[in-house]
Amino acid sequence: MKGRTWQDFQRRHFDEGLPAYEGLYGGDSPFHRAMARRVLAHAGVRAGMEVLDVGCGLGRLTLPLLAAGCRVTGLDISGPTLSRLRARVGDAGMADRFAPIEGSVESLDLRGRFDLVTGRGVMHHIKEPAAVLRRVHRALKPDGRAVFVDPNPLQPAWGLLVLLHPALSIKAERYLWRGTPSALRKLLLAAGFGRVAVCFMGMVPPPLWGAGAAADSAEDVLEKLPAIRCLGLYVVVSGCRSG
Repeated sequence: MKGRTWQDFQRRHFDEGLPAYEGLYGGDSPFHRAMARRVLAHAGVRAGMEVLDVGCGLGRLTLPLLAAGCRVTGLDISGPTLSRLRARVGDAGMADRFAPIEGSVESLDLRGRFDLVTGRGVMHHIKEPAAVLRRVHRALKPDGRAVFVDPNPLQPAWGLLVLLHPALSIKAERYLWRGTPSALRKLLLAAGFGRVAVCFMGMVPPPLWGAGAAADSAEDVLEKLPAIRCLGLYVVVSGCRSG
């Protein structure tokens, strides 16, 4: 990356990889709907909340947040990706509550504005997460909450996906294996967050979520089993800004 910053590399990676990313993340499925529903429940989402979705991408969290009645600011480094999301939001008739911002989370400077900050699949693309989390902390209102969902590096399936899927690369995902649950917890505590919690999602394999309520029930059971839940596809870390 000589002559380019990490942000430059990431921007180009996501701009040029948009078609492949749409194949991986752009579609709808029972699994992705269930994961979004669980994240929103974990975050305590309520209609009318002001939410910042960092690394909003193609709207995996943005669209459910808008559907829940939130006002959402979507921050993403990729202009083409943000344009695609803007079109999706418009097609869903929710453009009046969506404010897109093209830019890097490393430059985030929105102080005391949000009830909630979310991010799905963004932490492992950040070179200096400690500095970013301090910015996220400042962006929250008193008693505001941050919730981040990232691939769980304890789940071996991610290594295969990074190697085999055309949307991913070892270089772009290089920080994935740094984001262990304990490391993420320490980062939030160091950034000043209180009530830091870590949990897992995606213990039930994606193809089985077509079973509906049965998959939800199985997920509830499996997340109570330490030996199983630590192999969930996603790790969820959250914390609050003290009032």
